[in-house]
Amino acid sequence: MTPPGWYPDPTTGSQRYWDGNVWLDIPSPAPAYPTPVAARSGRITIHYGFALLAVFSLAGTLLFGIPLLAQAGDEDTGGVATTMGVVWMAWGGMWTLIWTAFAIHHTLKGR
Repeated sequence: MTPPGWYPDPTTGSQRYWDGNVWLDIPSPAPAYPTPVAARSGRITIHYGFALLAVFSLAGTLLFGIPLLAQAGDEDTGGVATTMGVVWMAWGGMWTLIWTAFAIHHTLKGR
């Protein structure tokens, strides 16, 4: 005969108390040991997709924006080139900041 005690319930698999004759419907006690918690590693995983977009956005902004701004002293295209250079740098700079913010956000969200 099985002695009284807590055993796996043959019908549900959870813990139930066997009094020696019948199963009792009382809740099982909490385990005396703490449940293990997965340890976080100290590594930071960068969201490389958004970081790469930020780098390409910065490169494209500077690649086309700097030559446009360099033509500012040219008499033929000075005004138009300066305006296009400023607009291009503002537009590209905005997208560079947006992709950088996404990369930071998704990196921190993954922690």
